[in-house]
Amino acid sequence: MDADVIVVGAGPAGATAAYWLARYGRRVLLLDRQEFPRPKTCGDALGPPAVRLLQDMGVLHRLQNEHGDLRHIRGMRVRMHQRWRTFTHQGGRSGLLVPRIILDEAVREQAVAAGAYMLSRTRAVRLLRDEGAVVGVEVSRGGRRTRLHAPVVVVACGAAVDVLIPTASAHAAVGRGQAIRGHLSGVTGLTDMLEIYTPVTPPSGYGLPPSYGWLFPTGSSTANAGVGVLGPCPGGHLTTLWDTFVRTLRDTDPRFTGLRQDGSPRSAPMRFDFVPERCAAPGLLLVGDAAGMTSPFTGQGIGPAMESGRLAALAIHARLRPGSPSAPDLTDYIRSLKNSYVGHFEHGNRSARRHLLVWRTLHSTFDSERPLFTLARQALLFPDSLDETRVTRVLDDATGLLADKSPRLRADLLAVSEVLLNAVRADWPFLGRVTAMGRSMPGIPLRPALFALLAGRLIIPGGTPDTAILAAASVELGYLAALAGLSVVEETRDRDPKHGDGPANWGNMLALMVGDFLLGKANELAARAGTAVSQMFGQSLATATEGRIRHVRHAHDLQLTKAEHIAILTQQTATLFALPCRLGALLAGATTAEAAALEAYGRHLGLAFQLTEEARSATGQPTRLGMTLASELASGTFGIPVLHVLHHNSKLSTRLKTLIVRRPSTNEDAETVIRLIKEGRGDTEALTMAAQHAEQARAALRHFAPGPDRNAMERLLDHTLRSARPLS
Repeated sequence: MDADVIVVGAGPAGATAAYWLARYGRRVLLLDRQEFPRPKTCGDALGPPAVRLLQDMGVLHRLQNEHGDLRHIRGMRVRMHQRWRTFTHQGGRSGLLVPRIILDEAVREQAVAAGAYMLSRTRAVRLLRDEGAVVGVEVSRGGRRTRLHAPVVVVACGAAVDVLIPTASAHAAVGRGQAIRGHLSGVTGLTDMLEIYTPVTPPSGYGLPPSYGWLFPTGSSTANAGVGVLGPCPGGHLTTLWDTFVRTLRDTDPRFTGLRQDGSPRSAPMRFDFVPERCAAPGLLLVGDAAGMTSPFTGQGIGPAMESGRLAALAIHARLRPGSPSAPDLTDYIRSLKNSYVGHFEHGNRSARRHLLVWRTLHSTFDSERPLFTLARQALLFPDSLDETRVTRVLDDATGLLADKSPRLRADLLAVSEVLLNAVRADWPFLGRVTAMGRSMPGIPLRPALFALLAGRLIIPGGTPDTAILAAASVELGYLAALAGLSVVEETRDRDPKHGDGPANWGNMLALMVGDFLLGKANELAARAGTAVSQMFGQSLATATEGRIRHVRHAHDLQLTKAEHIAILTQQTATLFALPCRLGALLAGATTAEAAALEAYGRHLGLAFQLTEEARSATGQPTRLGMTLASELASGTFGIPVLHVLHHNSKLSTRLKTLIVRRPSTNEDAETVIRLIKEGRGDTEALTMAAQHAEQARAALRHFAPGPDRNAMERLLDHTLRSARPLS
């Protein structure tokens, strides 16, 4: 053997794999067809995960020593419909902008310093196989053909993977795009934020697939700019898109009035046809762009490329045995990719059309605060920070509420996550990012399954029936289906010739499809958990649906009373909080009295939760479900704060009715409503009622003897009330 591992491609993915393999003491041969340093068509942006990898490898220190202060990036701004949305890295983390000619050389040098042997100007021609396993690679170097042998070959040569693996091109039709990149100077007003512009042209322009532009500041007056197209694009049209993007920047933004193009733009293919199962075969692993690990929504992929290189090295080192006659089992790599990157990328050809649907939905619902679209924006446009900042406040860390930090409870919740991932990953991959939230958190996220597990532990301390995992997962899918249902909006306009189909068309289509899918999967899991679980699940969802219909029927009803509103919330919301508590009691074999007490606890907790949500919304804060007062007023779903002022303050009621009849639909329009609610103490009334229901929930728990689990459930009540305080 010429090496233990041959790595084809010395970009960030390949060099990272070579570095870690060399660190593990493996003989590594690193090949690349070019001489380093060399330029690369790329956006140069690194998110916090990639920065951490650079630090772990010692590359960050090398870059700081050799290139001085690096440009730190605080987050990303996305522009659609002449409006910006901002996503920031949390917890003091930041990204970096490092030109690829510098980054790639630094990572490659670090791999060589660790012990990898580098061969540049060496082009891989074909893979060598023996009895179905890859055993090496044939290369061309200096006009001569040479065969190099190793038990494992790591392919990290990007789009050139088609040369080595011709079957990869069979997946190219809908899993490929193109990008064109150039450098701009003479720019002013740049900040520490990446900028994404979408679309560069309407999706129907030039008959092309959707497109987006990027602008990454590389200095005080310079930037890396480019355009990405999510599908095949003839070269002439690609250049036209670039010219259109640059011209639009110059004509519409004063910062770019004096911009200059430095050199000609460069184009390159993009791959976003990632499928974990296709990334490993006997003696072969694919990493980075060769594995299709490029985001179809922003074009970013350096961080995932480097992480896939590290995961490949771990899998190889764990399984490679010197002198073994057979290829090592590398399926651990597939499992690692699934766990780390489910939902980051499209899952092959089957979901490509859905990917385009999601992209168009992002475009048409950019101004929407509905839960599904809020989650989708964060998960798809800014995945680097998804695990570090919980997307909704529903997933607040509840670890501090549990006296013993409950390692068993966390393990059970992770088991629920695995069931959820397996249920959605094949059909709707982007939902995997939502269902996977909490898996990388060090704490225990507050989520529906937590109530089911805690309720069961009140009856059987420290125990969790196996069926409880399935039941808890079915509840969570049911909740996600409900969130999708809350995202359906009244259709207020037909086709808009300027923006294409209206938000209701694309958004409602996605919300209904996702909601139906999740509900079907939830029922499937409930059925697997048993007939009793399935019946309870179905009855509760039917009750909640009736409550939702009742809520919609009373939309814009100024005569709705507070008592009627509470009755609607009891059906629509409280039922869904009572359900996991009832399931926990059922599966733990609770008595009738115990089950009734747990159901009452969940029902009153749900009312306390919803009332605190209404109080938050009424004071201008976003709710934990991503809703705002403006969106609630536009849909006519009035909460206790509004109803209290309407029916209990004659001085303010007339003014409030006049505003509501106009159906304010923006946060600015809602500011006057917020002032009237505060003046009429509508928010205080909601909080008072929330506290009353929390006390009734606490009283229901007195049926059980004091202990860690009962204390935890009581602290969840306090946590729910505290969460109505202003966000930091």
